[in-house]
Amino acid sequence: MPSRRQWLIATAATALSAHARGETQTEVLRYLKAPRSDLFSRYAIELLGLALRRAGLRHRLQAVVGDWMTQGRMELEMARPQSQLDIMWAMTDRSREQALCPVKVPLDRGLLGWRVALIRRDKLALWQTPPTRAELAQRHAGQGLRWPDVEILRANGFQVDTAIDTRNLLQMLRAGRLDYFPRSVLEAQDEVQAYSALQLAIAPRLVIRYPAASYAFLSPQHSKLAVPLTQALESLALDGTLARLFHSYFHRHLESLNLPERHVIDLENPLLPPETPLQRPEFWWHPST
Repeated sequence: MPSRRQWLIATAATALSAHARGETQTEVLRYLKAPRSDLFSRYAIELLGLALRRAGLRHRLQAVVGDWMTQGRMELEMARPQSQLDIMWAMTDRSREQALCPVKVPLDRGLLGWRVALIRRDKLALWQTPPTRAELAQRHAGQGLRWPDVEILRANGFQVDTAIDTRNLLQMLRAGRLDYFPRSVLEAQDEVQAYSALQLAIAPRLVIRYPAASYAFLSPQHSKLAVPLTQALESLALDGTLARLFHSYFHRHLESLNLPERHVIDLENPLLPPETPLQRPEFWWHPST
């Protein structure tokens, strides 16, 4: 059996040989492990894995378990010099782009800003006729603490109550403490099914819409990856790969909601950074796509 000294020499020689051949050890980008039911996270993980490979980066995504349950807590954790998280995906706003390193290609194709209203099933009759903007502004919406949507809705004159996370908000809705819970068209149906015991439904014929983008955000310690990841995601968008992957995950959701036939209430997003690439059609979903 070789001595420890011999083992160390052999290991060092192997490492030097690998370096001479241009090989480097794969680095990990840690993200918070999400429930299996979180379809958007599964999609984002696959898409970002494709982008890492297209960029030729020697990095891989690795799930970690932690208690950073809310977007706000994840953002604070990632901003720490010794963060245990390296990457997250969430709606962009000015403050988030200042604290972290955004990869400015919308993973969600803008659909995080298309919202349907989760309501109690026994209140469906009250929602059969879509409310006007003024009528909807008189009803109480629910959103999560530190979600950008809170300030977006309030800036447009809407009443918003907050809770720490989605589970608590759904419980508040069921208890009658909220009138509705605006959820992305990519999330709403899965949540109605996942929380079937709460007897919830999606309000018919209504969609709330504001310009928004869900980006991947890197911790400041990984800022050097922002440019190659942005370029790789742009490439995936331009050659249609991003749209095809998105379609494979969400086409059924969008088709069943029949968005072109819904009454649209358009809102402004005062938190949207001016650099958001709204003029690049390859990045955004359209009802005809």
